[in-house]
Amino acid sequence: MKTLPVVLCLISGAVAVTAARAAEKKNVDNDMQRAIAWERYKDLAAARQARKEAKHPSVTYSNNANREGDESAPGTKVEDRGPSDYRKK
Repeated sequence: MKTLPVVLCLISGAVAVTAARAAEKKNVDNDMQRAIAWERYKDLAAARQARKEAKHPSVTYSNNANREGDESAPGTKVEDRGPSDYRKK
């Protein structure tokens, strides 16, 4: 009679552990499916962006920088008026 509760506890523990492992495996499978779907989405988005940039490139890769504007632009001369009045005290 005393062995029956012990056996029932062992059986229920084994069932609980099995159920927990099955639930964990299901979560891992769901996570893996979501990760694969995300990677596919990223690949599709990258391909779509590449097609857009092939039609209308937004960046040019030439090293012909026009720097004439930098040299001919007149700068403003800054005058040093000395220390401020509040520092003279």
